Amino acid sequence: MGFRDWFKRSAPSVAPAAPPVSNVRPSTPDSNLGSSAPRSSVAAAPRSPSPPPPSAVGRAGRDGWVPPGAAVTVGSLTLPGGMLYVGRQLPAAVGHGPDPALIDPRLPLDLRRPDWAAASVGYWPSYSDITPGARAAYLTWLADGRRAPNAPISWPFLFFYGLERRVLVDAARGQDISGELPAIAAEVRRLLDLYGHNGSFRGYATRFLQLLDFYATSTGDVSVPARTGNPWDVPMALRVGLGELAVDGTPVSADWALAWAHYHPEIYLRTPATRCAAEFEALFRARYTQQHGPGLTVRATTKMLKLDYYSASAGIGQAELSTKLPDVLTQATPSKKLAALVEECTADLDAYSRYLGRNPDARGTLPAAALLPPELADNAGGDELARLNSFVNAALDGQASAVVDAGELLAFWPLATPGKVAKAEAVTLAQLLSARGIGLEPDVRHGGPVPDPAGVVVLFRAEPGQPASPSPEYQAATLLMHLASVVSTADGHASDAEISHLVAHLEAAMGFGAAERARLQAHLRWLLATPVKLTGLTKRLAALDQGQRENIGDFLTTVAATDGHVSPEEIKILTKIFKLLGLDPASVYSRVHAATTGGVRIAAAGPVTVRASAPGAPAYAIPPAPAARPDLGASRDPAAPVQLDAAAVAAKLAETSAVTALLGSIFADEEPTPPSLPAPTGPSIAGLDAAHSTLLTVLAGRDHWARAELEAECAGLGLLPDGAVDTLNEAAYERVGDPLVDGDDPITIDPGVAQEMQA
Repeated sequence: MGFRDWFKRSAPSVAPAAPPVSNVRPSTPDSNLGSSAPRSSVAAAPRSPSPPPPSAVGRAGRDGWVPPGAAVTVGSLTLPGGMLYVGRQLPAAVGHGPDPALIDPRLPLDLRRPDWAAASVGYWPSYSDITPGARAAYLTWLADGRRAPNAPISWPFLFFYGLERRVLVDAARGQDISGELPAIAAEVRRLLDLYGHNGSFRGYATRFLQLLDFYATSTGDVSVPARTGNPWDVPMALRVGLGELAVDGTPVSADWALAWAHYHPEIYLRTPATRCAAEFEALFRARYTQQHGPGLTVRATTKMLKLDYYSASAGIGQAELSTKLPDVLTQATPSKKLAALVEECTADLDAYSRYLGRNPDARGTLPAAALLPPELADNAGGDELARLNSFVNAALDGQASAVVDAGELLAFWPLATPGKVAKAEAVTLAQLLSARGIGLEPDVRHGGPVPDPAGVVVLFRAEPGQPASPSPEYQAATLLMHLASVVSTADGHASDAEISHLVAHLEAAMGFGAAERARLQAHLRWLLATPVKLTGLTKRLAALDQGQRENIGDFLTTVAATDGHVSPEEIKILTKIFKLLGLDPASVYSRVHAATTGGVRIAAAGPVTVRASAPGAPAYAIPPAPAARPDLGASRDPAAPVQLDAAAVAAKLAETSAVTALLGSIFADEEPTPPSLPAPTGPSIAGLDAAHSTLLTVLAGRDHWARAELEAECAGLGLLPDGAVDTLNEAAYERVGDPLVDGDDPITIDPGVAQEMQA
């Protein structure tokens, strides 16, 4: 549809009279057109502009309009650029007299005494009514290219009246001005850059640009509006574009959805979306496509799109324009989906945003990249990340896991304290690797210790769906694995049979999925490559009852006997563990005997050595061979290896899994038991969610907290301690201007800040 046809359908209805001043432009010192300005604001003797080529100087058209790019001479002054009305007669659209914008060359000019400050100009100026001195000053401003930055606002407004008339009146009377719209819009934007500090002019010019957007969309060439404007000034192009998509049933693309979310009056873009605009856009695009495919489909509504415009010029008044397009900007269903996606992306960028807030130059570094969501992981970190990826790929070299020197891995990470890894640094390193499908053991997020730069770590190909925190079953398994690895390595090495037995049967007993099985195997490999001690286990084992202790003792004895050889060193370490468990150390021998000859039989190609003989050592009689059991058959080839009784092993491991839940509850580091916390469902404090509001309430109870206490409180609320502290401090800065939490261990709470946040 062409511009003329569209405009006839949507022609503005010009009001019979201009609106009252109070409804159009409030009379304030900032916006008063007749406000004075110092003479120095405009040069007393402005330079004469270079005369344009003869072809550019001409007369106005029959309606007085000088088209864009043309020039016209009034008196001794040449006015370049066009977009003016110059002539003897042009009646105002409403009211009486000539149009305020008309420059009548017959009217006198006082070039000797120009009114540079527009001191003689009234509130609603008209060229025919202002003084000869004011006309001289206005024409001089026009002749100088309409660019003097300190000109009184009367001159931009008087020129602006002519632009309004061209768009609102001439087009309504059938003139095709579609070819002039880009030049008019560009000129208004240029004037806004120069004089937008005046609130009244800024308001009228901004609304006029929306009007031009409204007109421009009639050509059918509607492009996605830029997201650089004030989010509260919704571009008409956005409303029209969404309306056309609704009428056509075309899905809303990610580009349009981003603009829609940016300008939606009910969607608030929080700090992460503005501080990390590029990352937010990339994440939004990725998840929008993932959730909505080609895009949301918007239904057409009965509410039609229209625009009411009140002109700055007293010669025009009010115009109302309408289309046959639906106004879908605030449609409920898509608005909710957009708002939910914006909030999801914002929340997932929150940690990254806060880190950049504290470290403005950190964008592109590994610690910053580690905080990005997985969708953005491949495009962050730059050369540093590329080198880290090369190291990891070379270490794994097609294998499922690899033991690497921890110092070599940590060399890629900018440690705050050289040679010492902070817990927060270990977390972010594990996050960075995890986003690239690589697991790390030990992993502090799963209960492991901080990597020792002098030790080793295990890298492994992580299965999809790796949990962010360990399950109780996994915690129980790692504790049993810790004990079992001590037994397995007691004689200086762990046999393949011991390792296979330990992993396979723990997996069977606990029912792990593929993701936790991969991590469990990597954790065991780290345990077997690291000197493991029995220190720090007393409290973890203290809560076990006698039956559970017996089950663990049997399980560890089975692990020691799996390879068919129980060494003196394994007997010795079993004795120590039995003491920790409160079991009779002397029962180790009978349990080893039971493991090698009883219901759970071990695959062994030859005799099982319980202890090597030594002079003076007590002798033990070799027990007779057990009678044949009906369930095993009447006879067996003596040369064949002894096979595991799968049913007996499963039964034994079923007993082991009975203690899983309890082991999980005591697996955490030796910290104070988290106190009972109120359920995180209370009212929001200082804009925080329920969990962080609850944490704020608890921490405000006293001035100092041990780090372990903070971690315990956060664990009870499902929060990561460092992230929770950042969230509280960010809220404190926004509300009070000072941090709430300071220090690392102990942690100090500012009572004044806490009180203000809770007020």
